[in-house]
Amino acid sequence: MIEKEMAGGTKGKFILYRDLDGTTYEVDLPLTSYVDVEELREALGLPKYIDLNYFPMRSAMVTLWAAVNAPGLHELYPEAFKKVVSKTPIPALLFGGAAVKIHCPSANAGGPLERPIKDTDYIVPKKQGIDFYKLLLQMDKAFGTQYKSFATANDRRFNAWRHGERYRVTTINDINDNGLPKIAVLDLFCDVIDLRHRVDVREAFPKYKENLYTIGLENLIISKAQFIFDMPKKYADELKNHGCDYRILSYPYYAKDKIIVGMEEKDIKDVCAIFLDHEIGSGTEAIDAQKMRKILEKDKKLALTVTLNLKNIVERSDVLETWLSKRESSTVTQRIQELLEVLPVVDKKWDKPWWNTAVETPVIE
Repeated sequence: MIEKEMAGGTKGKFILYRDLDGTTYEVDLPLTSYVDVEELREALGLPKYIDLNYFPMRSAMVTLWAAVNAPGLHELYPEAFKKVVSKTPIPALLFGGAAVKIHCPSANAGGPLERPIKDTDYIVPKKQGIDFYKLLLQMDKAFGTQYKSFATANDRRFNAWRHGERYRVTTINDINDNGLPKIAVLDLFCDVIDLRHRVDVREAFPKYKENLYTIGLENLIISKAQFIFDMPKKYADELKNHGCDYRILSYPYYAKDKIIVGMEEKDIKDVCAIFLDHEIGSGTEAIDAQKMRKILEKDKKLALTVTLNLKNIVERSDVLETWLSKRESSTVTQRIQELLEVLPVVDKKWDKPWWNTAVETPVIE
């Protein structure tokens, strides 16, 4: 719900959101930014290919820099932060599409796997979750109104239900050509990405610089490839009519009246970008097959979902070639096959959901 309170271009008050009780969350126009985002990217040691013309990535640079410099923010910006934000740096890690853009040139502007991201997701240590949440709510006072976040009544209710395991705020995630902001929900996870499966990323926090302020390539692949749900078999034709039948996973042991549906197009693109831009290996910015194996050996259900989704990419190279050249598609599928040879084989057979079903199933568009 976005509406302009004053006419006359991009000056005046702008209502970002009006709550059910009538409370409004406003911002003055034009929006401001007091920081050099390119300078912050360089200070973080992140790659130059990241498209900072894309607002979600600009905002991410500011947030990551603020989090890692949390202990000194009250001295640098005393008007915004009245006391110490956190005694130690907050290792805020990106996952999802923003993290892929940090690791992958092919996912940035001009790349074959570039795509828009609707929101930016972070994960932090649970013990610093409340500190990061409070930091987000003060960002605009220190760095400019472009970086404004606020907690709606729904956000606050969500946060209360989660008891410090997850937080949610509403934030500016884009600015149109007229200088008007758009908002989106920002999800803040703590310790674990708990969706279709539970992906524990706590071991990634100490390596935040090495992993470029993300959960790391291996966890990125797993967090993308954990997407799965089922539906009655009668909807297979509807999937085909929507051009989404490539998402149907091959698993002959499942209930005969159901089909299993895997990753969305956006997630397949992101996974392909990772494999296109990174070799299988053990060096910096390589996909460590042994590391992935160790993670998946601890959770057979997660291992099955991940391997089914990865196998599906290999089997649907025709879909990949709508975005990639044959050579690029071959690189992706060969690297996935190389990884699959190392990942654990799950012998147990399931004929009903082995994943968490207590999450909302997205509408297929």
